[in-house]
Amino acid sequence: MSVPPPRNLSLPEEFVLLSHLASGKVHGSARAVIGCAAAELGELALRRKLLVRSRKSRMLGFDVHRTHGVEIELLDTGPTGLAWADELLAELQQHGSASGHGRVRLPWWFRRHHQGFSLHRAALAERGVLRPEPGRHSGLLRSPARQRHHPDPVVRDALIAEVRAAADEQARIDEHMMFLSDLVETVGLSKNLGATMSVRRRLDRGRGVGAVEYLPEDLRDTSSALAALVPTRDNDARYGRPRV
Repeated sequence: MSVPPPRNLSLPEEFVLLSHLASGKVHGSARAVIGCAAAELGELALRRKLLVRSRKSRMLGFDVHRTHGVEIELLDTGPTGLAWADELLAELQQHGSASGHGRVRLPWWFRRHHQGFSLHRAALAERGVLRPEPGRHSGLLRSPARQRHHPDPVVRDALIAEVRAAADEQARIDEHMMFLSDLVETVGLSKNLGATMSVRRRLDRGRGVGAVEYLPEDLRDTSSALAALVPTRDNDARYGRPRV
């Protein structure tokens, strides 16, 4: 019998967990870092602390989100009960005030915010969801290899089952799973997890119908805007060369 993933995992923690393959390696280092930054914003959107605003147009029946002029709009800077989230909100508020109109440009945020993945990985390791493996020296110069973190197979497999069910529309998709599914798809993890959406379901998502149509439009738009700006390949240099 499958064991459901712990409900106390936040969206970025779930994304970081799925980004670690069974071998302990990270799938797409640069994509994982930016994807985690997007997941943090997604968690705050789910808590109604912010929204991501982008220009949206309708083309051939599909919603098209522009990748220029995408901004983070703060709705509430009150405490969340999560230390990392409260620090993020304070930082966003500071930069939003400096901008003169209270908003923060999303590409700028992605370029400067690269520390989230390591932070959430350390939190998962402390709770035993990831198990660190000491790095080994390799190569002629005996340089240290990157440390691997092996995921708890029971927790990870249960979460993968939920993502697969969402991709197949076997289960009702909630707001949280919508954000996670969009991020998993855009960083190319879906194929590895066996959770690739069919062409029809992709088209339905683009039209805002199907499994997600009953979810709030502002959250659907925020999830789509975040996913649209996350790199789909590691050699995308828009946000520097983050590594984990």
